Amino acid sequence: MSLNTPPHTEPEPSDSIDLVLRHVSRLFPDQLARALLPSGSEIASATWLDTQVTSRQRRLDRAIDVRMADGSRRLLHNEWELRMRASVPFRVFEYHVLLVLSLMDEVFAAKIAAIEADRALSEAETILPSVESTLVLLTGGDEPWPDQGEFRTSPKDGLFSGVSFRVEPVYQRTLAQLEAKGSRLWLVFAPLAIDATKEGVTDVVQKLRREVSRQEFEELSIAMTVLADADKRRRGLRDVIVALLPEEIVMESWVFQQGVAKGIEKGIEKGIEKGIKKDVTRLVERRLRRPLSEQEQATLVGRIDTLGVDRIHDVLFELPAEALAPWLADPSAR
Repeated sequence: MSLNTPPHTEPEPSDSIDLVLRHVSRLFPDQLARALLPSGSEIASATWLDTQVTSRQRRLDRAIDVRMADGSRRLLHNEWELRMRASVPFRVFEYHVLLVLSLMDEVFAAKIAAIEADRALSEAETILPSVESTLVLLTGGDEPWPDQGEFRTSPKDGLFSGVSFRVEPVYQRTLAQLEAKGSRLWLVFAPLAIDATKEGVTDVVQKLRREVSRQEFEELSIAMTVLADADKRRRGLRDVIVALLPEEIVMESWVFQQGVAKGIEKGIEKGIEKGIKKDVTRLVERRLRRPLSEQEQATLVGRIDTLGVDRIHDVLFELPAEALAPWLADPSAR
C-alpha cells in the first residue's frame, strides 16, 4: 500500500459520514484514543489538539493529545475514509508531516520564551511527542488489508523515508473484535462488522443503553444509524437500530441523514440553498436544546452565506454547546 500519488486526483466521498464521525469523536476523545492505542494502554487524559503550522497559517484539528499514565505524551492522528483511494496515503503523509512541523513551532516558541525570561527549558519543552497515524476504512473489498500502509519518499531499494500508518478496516472486523477495543465509540461501527446480524446489532444497542448516559446513548445511536447506510453488504440493519430507539431520537437521526447530509452534497455542487439553511438551523437548535430567536436565525443565515457551510459545520461540531450562543451573539465571530 505504498501509493505515491498526488493529492486530490479523485473526487471526495460524501461528507455525511465524515461529519457524523467528526461529531461523535469530538464529543468522546478518550474513547477514540482507547480504540487507536494498543489494548490495555493506561490513559491519564485525552484532549483534541488545537494548533496550526505557523509558517503556513494552517489549522490542524484532527489529532488527539494523549497523556499516558506513565507521564509520556502521544499525538494520535486518524483519517476516516469511506473507501481506499489512491490519494489517501499522501493525505495521511501530508497531515502527519504538518503536525510535526506544528510541534517544532511549539518548541521554538518555548525556546524564545525561555531566553526572554532568562530561564532554563524543561525536558518536556525540548522533546517532541510521538505522532501515530491510523487510517480507518469503512468499506472496501473482501481481501484482507495489511496492518500497515505507507507513503514512501525514498527509493524502493534504499532506506525507508516517508510515513507509515496503521490500517484499521472496521468493515472486516467482527462484532467481538470491535467490542474488544474497549471503546464505546467503536461500537458505532457495529452495522459494518463482517458478522453483523439483527440479533448482534440489537445486543450492541442494548449494551449501550445499559452502560452509558442518555445523552451519550443518543449521540452514539444516531451515529450508528447513519453508519448503517454505509454498509455495502445491504443487510438492512438501519431499520433494526431505528426500531430500538425512542421516536424523538429516530426523527433527529432521519433529519440529519436525509436532510442535512443530502443538503451538504447539493450545496457543494450547486451552492447553498434555502433548504440547507433550514436544516443547519435545526441542528444548531438541537445543540442548544432551544429554538433560535429571530435575531439568531438571521445571524446564522448571514454567516452561512458569508463563511460557507463547511465553516458553519466546523463551528457546530467543534464548539461546546454552551459556546454556540456567544458565537452567534458576537458580530466579529468567524
